Amino acid sequence: MKNRILCGVLGFGFAAFACGSTDSGNSGGAGSPGSAGSSPAAGAGAPGSAGSTASAGSPGGSSDLCSQQFDTLEKKCPVGADSKAGNVAACQADQQDFAGIGCLTQFNSWLTCTATNPAYDCEADTGCETSQNSYFTCQSQAVQRTGCVRLGSQDTARCSDAAKPYAFSCLTTAPSTCVQVVSGGAGIWCCPQL
Repeated sequence: MKNRILCGVLGFGFAAFACGSTDSGNSGGAGSPGSAGSSPAAGAGAPGSAGSTASAGSPGGSSDLCSQQFDTLEKKCPVGADSKAGNVAACQADQQDFAGIGCLTQFNSWLTCTATNPAYDCEADTGCETSQNSYFTCQSQAVQRTGCVRLGSQDTARCSDAAKPYAFSCLTTAPSTCVQVVSGGAGIWCCPQL
């Protein structure tokens, strides 16, 4: 069974995980249908730092990072080249999620490490712990700071204002820079980068 690198994602339970196990070309963990989203991605140091606004398809101009990471990891831990498009798309969705909470730089740093560090072992998911822990920590701090979690799958359906492109669900009230677009249930707010 090969560990397939799956980028950490926001879950409603405020948890993040980076690896999902798979026996086939199907993503079994973070990027599988019904999960909070994820997949191989690549590269950091790309435009799209924590302070930038990202668009849905190319957070901070770093869309090629996902493809770069997939190509690199496919050589070490193959999952099947036919799964590239889906994995890259899920990775880009993760980039969008991390951009919304100000953690894109940290996430892209992990992507770069997994794509460029010869010591990275994709079977054991070792060799990039520092950058991985950096985006985990950033994500946790964002939740603690705001009381909100990303609802990336709701971005395009709910948030049409370019100044507030990121969907969130908040435990109590959202930051004052947000606009509530769904009041039922836990509610959904559209916000600028938090």
